[in-house]
Amino acid sequence: MRFTKHAVLSRYIAAIAWFSLTLLIGCSDDDHKKPSRSSSSASVSSSSSSSAANSSSSSSVAASPYAGEWYAPAYGYVLSVSAQADGFRVKTYSVTEDYCLLQNVTPNLPQEKFEQSYSYSKLAKETLRKVNGQYAPGVEYEKIAQLPSTCTEDLQTLKTDSGYAFNAERDFEIFWHTFNELYINFELRGVDWDEAYEEAVNSLGDIHTEEELFEFLSELIAPLGDGHAILIHAPLSQNLDESITKALEDEDTPNFSTNTQLRLYEKLLNEYVASLGSDDELSEEQAAEAENYIASNVDNIMETIFCYADENVDIKVKAAGEITWFTTSENIGYLFIGSMSDYTEGKSTVISDVAVDVAIAEETINEALKDLEDTDGLIVDVRFNGGGQDQVSLSFVRHFMSQPQVVYSKFAGRGDLATPVKEVVLDQPVDNLYLKPTAVLVSGDTGSAAELFTIAMSSLPQVTIIGEPTAGAFSDVLVKRLTSDIIFGISNETYLDTKGNNYEGVGIAADISVAFGTPQERKGGYDNGLDTAIDWIKAYH
Repeated sequence: MRFTKHAVLSRYIAAIAWFSLTLLIGCSDDDHKKPSRSSSSASVSSSSSSSAANSSSSSSVAASPYAGEWYAPAYGYVLSVSAQADGFRVKTYSVTEDYCLLQNVTPNLPQEKFEQSYSYSKLAKETLRKVNGQYAPGVEYEKIAQLPSTCTEDLQTLKTDSGYAFNAERDFEIFWHTFNELYINFELRGVDWDEAYEEAVNSLGDIHTEEELFEFLSELIAPLGDGHAILIHAPLSQNLDESITKALEDEDTPNFSTNTQLRLYEKLLNEYVASLGSDDELSEEQAAEAENYIASNVDNIMETIFCYADENVDIKVKAAGEITWFTTSENIGYLFIGSMSDYTEGKSTVISDVAVDVAIAEETINEALKDLEDTDGLIVDVRFNGGGQDQVSLSFVRHFMSQPQVVYSKFAGRGDLATPVKEVVLDQPVDNLYLKPTAVLVSGDTGSAAELFTIAMSSLPQVTIIGEPTAGAFSDVLVKRLTSDIIFGISNETYLDTKGNNYEGVGIAADISVAFGTPQERKGGYDNGLDTAIDWIKAYH
């Protein structure tokens, strides 16, 4: 058995890709027969309107304004909400101009939980907004009169349905059209998607299995270099959330994604391969050696970082090992944030509970900043942070603000499907503010929610960014499925900093450019990023 470089890398990519999967429950854009919007006066009865005004205290599920069909064009999602005895049946359809798939079914969602998940409004039009924490904008759905005709007359047969037969051409068309309608920016990635279609369509006759289709689609999206364009091959059921959870808990689940920037593990693998003096595929033994080489060098880097701790102070480790802090001998604080999620010890699922993570993040950052309050400055290290939950990132940022302010803005879709740009305003907490000079260390591994943290922090006057360009993968992962057992993710959102800059596909350039994890640093036992940050903080005073 022989291994390609990609086979070794995929074992490391998987861990990063997994927590990037933010499941968005909703449906898609249907231009074939556009869903007709219902007017605010005709779509809900007077009893429903009365219930809408008191939705939080409604005693009748049947009279609730939530029931009906809801459409989010920029996300290609349609929700169909129907009343049950004490809750709601929620169906999520994924649609394109010509296709409709039933993506997820929640058979009985209690009304209280529904109201925690969605916010109803009836101003200019009736909308449902997916609750995404206190600050981060959620997906907004507009009420429509009926399901798209593709969902009522030509709903796709799934693998779990009777009469299903695998059809590579059909799944390819669904895949290509979903990207074509919803992907945020092919030009930014330097990809001609129409040309990719013409080249790919001629090879479809050679695909006879799901495994072959998975490899085919992987090659199709590889040129995007987008860490949030993800493919997963795993058994799927009507409960897509549950299916994804099971898939992510199995380390052998086939998955694919690529990156914009060269990440640390890729640098280290390239070093190992260069030492062999050959570009041949790796043998099983060499693949194991490569993994050991990567692991030992990462350990070396982490050990070097901890050597900066003052020998008279404790190194604190919290949040299931994801957050660490100490004080250096120069009286400068160091705060390591390894992830923006997964803060629970012994968690049973790789998809973490957002509310729990936010609570742990808030408790931990309060403790850390209390310990570090007498330092002369602070270094926040997110060089290993591949992302997680936006709400966790924003919880951290608030502690570095002196007053409420806009920290970034966001919109979804493009062209006619684009949503309005929404500014995100944070306010500062009452206690444990840190307003002294703060350096944020970043690398090509800094992605997704960690990049959101970075652009929000960069808007603050006492903060500078040090390191390498970040991953350039901001958008939440828009989760979709095919009729077969293949899940895929799309980037459909644009994040802008306070000056209107878009870093999707290019990454955030550091204020002070410093390479990360070089051979010279590892051999010399020093961290140039940390040294540069310490010098900057000293010079700030």
